[in-house]
Amino acid sequence: MEVKRININDLTPGMLVADNVYNSANQLIVPRDVVLTDKAITRMRFHSISSARVYISDEETTKTTSSRQGKPAREVSFFEKLRGTEEFIAFNNDFEKSLPVFEQKLSAMLKGTSDPDNDTLMNVVDDMFHSCRTGIQLFNLLHCMRNFDDVTFSHSINVSLICGVLATWLNRSKSETELLMQCGIYHDVGKLLIPKNILNKPGKLTPEEYALIKTHTTQGYNLLKDRKLPREVKLAAMMHHERCDGSGYPMGLKGNQIEEVAKILAIADVYEAMTSPRVYRKAICPFEVIRLFEIDGLSLFDPVYLLPFMENITQSYVGNQIKLNDGSIGQVIFINKLSYSRPVIKLENDEYVDLSKETGRNIVEIL
Repeated sequence: MEVKRININDLTPGMLVADNVYNSANQLIVPRDVVLTDKAITRMRFHSISSARVYISDEETTKTTSSRQGKPAREVSFFEKLRGTEEFIAFNNDFEKSLPVFEQKLSAMLKGTSDPDNDTLMNVVDDMFHSCRTGIQLFNLLHCMRNFDDVTFSHSINVSLICGVLATWLNRSKSETELLMQCGIYHDVGKLLIPKNILNKPGKLTPEEYALIKTHTTQGYNLLKDRKLPREVKLAAMMHHERCDGSGYPMGLKGNQIEEVAKILAIADVYEAMTSPRVYRKAICPFEVIRLFEIDGLSLFDPVYLLPFMENITQSYVGNQIKLNDGSIGQVIFINKLSYSRPVIKLENDEYVDLSKETGRNIVEIL
């Protein structure tokens, strides 16, 4: 065994960590001499850690790299059944029609000096938003639509819709809700200035490439600053990767230094990104994302906005079938408010399991 620095995309459970892993704020995320688990790797992603030094053999490295190219097994799920309903087909059609509109309008703004066609873009997301009866229904439909592996246009539409739902959960006015949805539309516009071969790179990013991707916040702000858009929309593009503990970028702002819209947008942005597939990983289970919010989120995000989000988003999964890490299947029947990611489950054999008391079992998939 020798020590090698391995990209986050190539880390697998069972590898032994050779050095302490710290985030950008010098907080210990994974200690040395710990065997990696799926949870530890996901936590590293949550903190934007790109690699770690581990004890690994050449044979294991080759096996790890090749395993990522294999096709994962797929089960028939609740969401696959939902894809056959009329409501999903209509929503999906509207979503597919919206993508070229977003690409055309945002690309035109990028190439020219004119203001963005904000009315058209807002009408697109507003129609989809109001086609859903509840925020829970919208989240169910969005989770059905994980076939768009796109880090710009589909992500921006999803984040805008999630911002709209979160605004209603926060009891915001119609004008405040529309403002947050606009922030979602434009927050990642700076990525249009990042070369696609870097933005969509499936393998390891070099330090220079990662630094370039991080400039999308300032590039987005510079692109929007002279346009006819609300001040908050421009600042959200700049600040949506800032974190309340000062560990974010580009300015390392803390707490009240961060605009309120950017704090709310950051929650929607992280949740959408982690529960969507990317070229380097499959989608992460929503309950695992909520677990990460519980562990680290209260220091990274404003609890005033994060706690209502966690309570409402987990309530949206009551009644859904899930799979536990031991392979057993059950149904979510009750959310523990002191541990949102660990609800009470009714298993197929009619056994009731309170995951808040059984720490060895956890939800790995919503079926």
